[in-house]
Amino acid sequence: MNNKLTTLIIIALSMLTFVLAQDPPDLPGAPNQGPIGGLGWLAISGIIIAAKKYLSNNK
Repeated sequence: MNNKLTTLIIIALSMLTFVLAQDPPDLPGAPNQGPIGGLGWLAISGIIIAAKKYLSNNK
């Protein structure tokens, strides 16, 4: 049973690489190249968490 499962997983991963190796998706145009707004919120929240940990360690 384990040998059949291993063989099935190897075959599935091999087929998956062929499917994913097709033409890459086109990149978006110049104005909308990525979700920069979400990245900004992530950076702000990281700074807030770091400041909170730094201030709590000083007490």
